[in-house]
Amino acid sequence: MLCSFKIIEMVQHMPQDKVLWIDLQPTLHCLNKRVAQLLSRSFAVQRWSFQHDLDESCSVTTVLDLLRQTLVASSEPMHLVGHGISGTVACLFAEKYPSLVKSLTLLSVDTLSVNHWSSHYLDLRSQLPTSRQAILSHLSSLLFSSNNARTGEILPCLLAKCLDTEFIQGSIVNQQTTKNLHAPEVPTFVLNGEFDFVVDSNAHDRWSETLKSGDRYVCMKKGRHFFQFDQAQQVADLIIAFIQMVPGEWINRELNANDFTSLAWS
Repeated sequence: MLCSFKIIEMVQHMPQDKVLWIDLQPTLHCLNKRVAQLLSRSFAVQRWSFQHDLDESCSVTTVLDLLRQTLVASSEPMHLVGHGISGTVACLFAEKYPSLVKSLTLLSVDTLSVNHWSSHYLDLRSQLPTSRQAILSHLSSLLFSSNNARTGEILPCLLAKCLDTEFIQGSIVNQQTTKNLHAPEVPTFVLNGEFDFVVDSNAHDRWSETLKSGDRYVCMKKGRHFFQFDQAQQVADLIIAFIQMVPGEWINRELNANDFTSLAWS
C-alpha cells in the first residue's frame, strides 16, 4: 500500500493557506492537473496520492487512517479538495476529523455515496451483454464534453487502467458502499456539473438538506462529470474565492444572498 504527498507547485511568496488535493485515482489526475496548477498561484498546493497493490485488500477506513497520519504531521489544518470518489472520502474524513481540516471543496460529489462513475460502469458491465471496451467508450462520451477524436481514444484507456489498478468501491459481483454524506462541521463548497449523468440534478436538493449557513453549492453550466478538465479556469476561480472567505468567523456569520445557492457559470 502506497500513499504519497507531493508538492504540485510552489509559488515564491509561500502563501499562508495550504491546499491538499486528495487523489485516490492517480491515473485520472491529468484531468485535475490544470485546476491544481491554477490554485497554486494563490495557495501552497500539495497532492495526496494513494495506490494499493493489486492483491491487497483496501477499505475506506484504511484510506482515512493513512490520510489522518498525513494531516496530523502537518503544522496546521489544510483545505481539502477532491473529485468524485476522492471527494467522497475527503468528506468522510472531514466529518470524522474536523480539527484537521480548514475547509472542504467537493467536485462532482453526491450525498449518495454509490454515485461514482465506476459504480455506473459496474452496473452496466453486469447488465449488458457487450464488451468492456464498448461500455467504456460509451461511458467516456457521457462523462466528458470533448468532441476531440484523440481524446475519445485516450479516455476509455484511462478509465480502464483506473478500474484495474486503483481505488474503486466493489467489483462486478460485489459492490461495496459507504454511508451517505453529510456536510461536516468545516466550511464546505460543492461544485457539480449541470449535465452530469452520474451526479444527477437532484443532488442539489439532497445537499440542501445538509449544507450549513455559509456553505456553497454551485452548478457548473453545461458541465459533465469531469467539468474541471474543460472549465479549469472557472473552477479555479470559484475555489479560490471560496477559500479566501474561509478565514475569520465563517461558520458563525449570518447567511447572505451569495451563500448556499445554485449558480450557473457561463
